[in-house]
Amino acid sequence: MRTPPTDLAESDVLAVVRAGWAPAAATATYLPVGFGSHHWAVTGPDGDRWFVSADEVREPGAHETLVAAFAVAAAARSCGVDGAHGPVPAANGDLVVVVGRWAVSVQSWLDGAVGRFGDRWSGHDASALVRLLGGLHGTPPRGAPVEDPRVLGRQALESALTATAAGRGLGSGPLAGAVDALLARFGPAVRDAFRDLDASGPPDPERLVVTHGEPHPGNVVRAASGPVLVDWDTARLAEPERDLWLVAARTSVDVVGLYGRLTGRSVDPARMRARGLRWALVDVASFVPSLLAATVEDDDTAWQLEALTGVLESL
Repeated sequence: MRTPPTDLAESDVLAVVRAGWAPAAATATYLPVGFGSHHWAVTGPDGDRWFVSADEVREPGAHETLVAAFAVAAAARSCGVDGAHGPVPAANGDLVVVVGRWAVSVQSWLDGAVGRFGDRWSGHDASALVRLLGGLHGTPPRGAPVEDPRVLGRQALESALTATAAGRGLGSGPLAGAVDALLARFGPAVRDAFRDLDASGPPDPERLVVTHGEPHPGNVVRAASGPVLVDWDTARLAEPERDLWLVAARTSVDVVGLYGRLTGRSVDPARMRARGLRWALVDVASFVPSLLAATVEDDDTAWQLEALTGVLESL
């Protein structure tokens, strides 16, 4: 997120880190990166650094699901997947500390280069990432949460589509007019995408593996040892295509063929396409209600509106 939360100050973050992870933590600096989670760089007097995140856990079960997802990284590392870099336990063994509506987690600082969501993979990096994902997919489930097959927010999105089509408008918020114009232009494409996704059917439960969920260039650190996956809040048991389509969309490497040779698992092209549709629709169903609920325009809403426009154009 580009803007820090108003109800979790840097002093609060420092207090949590000092109490649970690093008593000598001295400073916390907000990092305006990513979307969904908030992040800080915390430093100690001897130059030690930690990467601290806060995820909202207001919905029922959100805390438990987040902890189970974060535990996937540690489980993968214990199985020899060195490129799984996730939160480390606090002194009491907890992976997160809840402060109000926020679940705070801490990772050791990782040096390396990070890309942006839409970047392309080089052949070398794509091949290394497919190998990493193959290893991850081969780890035992060990309590990993199962992916929810629904597109969360679909009902609210479809209500907005109906209102736009009927010319009723989408409220009086500062972004309502812009969202209404986008839905008027791209509404038919969104409905067609939902129809195609529904027709593809649910994943085969016999093919579920441990997945990261978002292995795009913004969530992969290119370290000296190779690619390292970060940001594990989306880790779920799901079909392998959940991870693979994102890699295949950004490289000329034969991801399907390489993955098959490495793992012996088959990859379904139809499921790859369904995954791309689902990703786009999840984004739209997240951005539209968020933008309509916004009371001010800021860096976060500007980013969301730009992202929403790009996703709709891709449909």
